[in-house]
Amino acid sequence: MDDTIPLSTRMPWTSLVTVVGVTALLVAGLLGTVSADRAALVGVATGVLLALSLWLSGWDHWQAVGTVLASALALPVAVGLMVATGGTVASLGAELFPVTSQTGVRPAVVTLLSQVVVVLGCLTAVFGATAATRGVVDTERVGAYGGLVVRTTAVPFVAGLTLFIRGAVDFLQSNTGTPGVQQLTGELLTRVLGPIFDPVPGRTHIAIFSLLLALAAAALAHGLDALPLAELVPETSDAPDIDRAVAAAERTLRWTGRLALLVAPVAGLFELGLGQESMAELLPVGLYDLLVTVTAAPGLRGLLWWLFLSGTVVSVAVWFLRRTVQSSADRVGTVLAPYVGGGVITLAAVVVAGPAVDAIETALRATPAAAAVEQFFVPILDVYGPETVTLSLAVVALFTVVGAIGQLWLALATNYLRERTAGVTLAAAGLFGASAFAATLDTSTWLVLAGLVGAVVVWDAGSFGTTLGHEVGTGAATRRTELVHTGGTVAVGGVGAAATLGLAGVARGSVAVEPSVAVAGLVVCLVAVLALVGAIR
Repeated sequence: MDDTIPLSTRMPWTSLVTVVGVTALLVAGLLGTVSADRAALVGVATGVLLALSLWLSGWDHWQAVGTVLASALALPVAVGLMVATGGTVASLGAELFPVTSQTGVRPAVVTLLSQVVVVLGCLTAVFGATAATRGVVDTERVGAYGGLVVRTTAVPFVAGLTLFIRGAVDFLQSNTGTPGVQQLTGELLTRVLGPIFDPVPGRTHIAIFSLLLALAAAALAHGLDALPLAELVPETSDAPDIDRAVAAAERTLRWTGRLALLVAPVAGLFELGLGQESMAELLPVGLYDLLVTVTAAPGLRGLLWWLFLSGTVVSVAVWFLRRTVQSSADRVGTVLAPYVGGGVITLAAVVVAGPAVDAIETALRATPAAAAVEQFFVPILDVYGPETVTLSLAVVALFTVVGAIGQLWLALATNYLRERTAGVTLAAAGLFGASAFAATLDTSTWLVLAGLVGAVVVWDAGSFGTTLGHEVGTGAATRRTELVHTGGTVAVGGVGAAATLGLAGVARGSVAVEPSVAVAGLVVCLVAVLALVGAIR
């Protein structure tokens, strides 16, 4: 028996086979109603990978290994979510705008939305059924996995931000006359980054220079304080007093930063209020020229910026090493794993940047958004390059996973979704939503009704099996009890579905009603019957 599975979430094999089997059959049938076959299959695989990632993130026996694997799977899960939704939209967009049928013009937006919901519903159902096999959907594990994905995202985010700033600085002095996004981007970047990295010559910039000086001095002071310089020098009689020298340097840097921070707002008021002509008259000629030369020097500003970055990196690195040496090897591996995974994701995104961007551009040109490719996508690609664009898309995809996991954690934390039956509830909800929206497509009535009844069977069998396993244990002889209970649910749902099909056959042709409206009405009737049965039970 696997100790990593909580006792409260284990269910007997009969109920487990029922949940997984019914979910697999219905998902296979419902995915046949979607035209985007590849996106639908990717969605199913994503559901399995997401459940596997949750299990690996809480693997107690090999915590570091499980964290590494879960971090490595973060990007495939993120890409799978994006493909399941965006791929469905891209593959169906050109086909559905416009779409006509014998009954007139079908609302293409509704059709597209229905197919996307069917794919996402099947993804949720597969995730829930797979997670139910291991009982991995609980508040602690979901929260841990969410934090893991956030730490994994930090590395490509920082790398993408660095490339973005580099491209922005390079773009400041170029493409000023080009239209569209490039002109707008150039103007915005010039206004934001120009005063920092490319000041206007011939005038003072005391306020911004003071801010940069304050940041650099504070970062260097923290870096010196963090470094164990005294421990690195051997204790001899003629050795210099490192502690006193470091303390003096730190005091000088701290007072320099504080003074610069006080000077910045005062200088800003003078520069904005008096203007350069008045300041030139108030200050001695030599002092004014010196301030102009020093505060407007791009090289000196760049030096202060790199000193700030160096001091910050040293402080963070020393803090991290001190925390590392105080932890066990497995704990260190668990902490480092997400950042290693994020580094692998960053390198992979940079390596495949060119082909990936070409594939995305080709896919977008085949959709109704083709006009926006030339207007937005291509100019952005020309300015920042394929590496920055690919890293940005990877970060957006990872944040999508963070958002989905955050919603799941919130549902568990507020007890809106019970931990004991979370997996089967998600599977049933996914099947129910996919079946309901499949009714608006060219789907046979019996498949829609089977999906709705199957959703109730999955929820009922899974909930009953989990409760039974918690009360009497999974090793007890409960197969007959489970089969009788599940058989009763199937019988009740089957009677309701048969009655619905019979009513549809009798009413067909007697009343002139749009077929999709009639199917929707019958679905509502069946849902009402099942809700009544559930309330009675």
